[in-house]
Amino acid sequence: PPHHPTTNPTHHPTTDPLAQHEAIAYEFLAKGGKRSRPLITLATYDALTGGEGTLSADGLNLPDPVKRTALAIEAFHKASLVHDDIEDDDAFRYGSPTLHRQYGIGTAINIGDYLIGLGYRLVSRERMALGAEVAADLLDKLADAHLKLSEGQGAELLWRDAVDKALTPLDALKIYALKTAPAFEAALYCGVRLAGPAETYEKAVTDFSRHLGVAFQILNDLKDWGGDADNKLVAGQDVLAARPTLLLALALEGLSAPEKAELLGLISAAREHTSPDDTAAADTVDRVRALYQKANVFAKADALVEKYRARAEALADEVEPAELRELLYYLVDTVLEKTPVPEEGSNEFAVQLGLPK
Repeated sequence: PPHHPTTNPTHHPTTDPLAQHEAIAYEFLAKGGKRSRPLITLATYDALTGGEGTLSADGLNLPDPVKRTALAIEAFHKASLVHDDIEDDDAFRYGSPTLHRQYGIGTAINIGDYLIGLGYRLVSRERMALGAEVAADLLDKLADAHLKLSEGQGAELLWRDAVDKALTPLDALKIYALKTAPAFEAALYCGVRLAGPAETYEKAVTDFSRHLGVAFQILNDLKDWGGDADNKLVAGQDVLAARPTLLLALALEGLSAPEKAELLGLISAAREHTSPDDTAAADTVDRVRALYQKANVFAKADALVEKYRARAEALADEVEPAELRELLYYLVDTVLEKTPVPEEGSNEFAVQLGLPK
């Protein structure tokens, strides 16, 4: 059933619906997140243009078209989060109720659409400064990323609603490559193209982004089993949302036929739980965790993260100039950062997942 607003949607200090809608959109655009994707665009441009983009009292020393393109990247990302939260019926984002829980599904969909339009307009309005060819290349890459994200998300949604829950690791990795890698690719490509011709870098950008994006999504799946108190998320959200994760695919590949049937039954019934905090949901998550551990899923997935990390680093090794190469190393280290070790001699990330210390 559609969610109705759970909070008063008129808390913004205006009674003008047009102004209120815009205020909600800009508030969400400015709220939360690491801003890693727009940072990639800004830093890539800076790495290829002499490293002059330092922050000063006058602001960031980069051309306005570059900053607006980076903002467009963030607008697209935030739009995808709004729509993703609706599709998964997530309750929280950045520690606050999701937009569809606050304002209703219809308003939230429209906010996401607004942010998509804003992203394209931020770039198109700079066509005079950028030149028609550069602007067209940027818009084409952004549209390509938009389409691929929709393809990957569409495949995930259709799988969730399908009777046949067959899923191989290759199936999951294909979805990941579509859902996650294009955003990194678009952010990198835009920085390169804003700095000059992109032909020399296109293949490296595509391949690096694919390895980084897939590793990021696998790591995200692993982190899901640790929960996130800061964002009010309990462990096992992917199970309760019946998402086609690599962890599930590895389990289906490694379990016996009776165990596989049990796991699929748990996944199929998981979306019926009304709250991740109820007893049935907790029991489901505990049992799925046990099955995953029996199939050695967490260790296998962790090994895949390291495999894709190594591939991304190998590609970075070949990139020139040195400033761009160092940026790619930095992205690998930060985007694929694991849970910090809380104290000497322990590994909280490994303990949570049942991995060897």
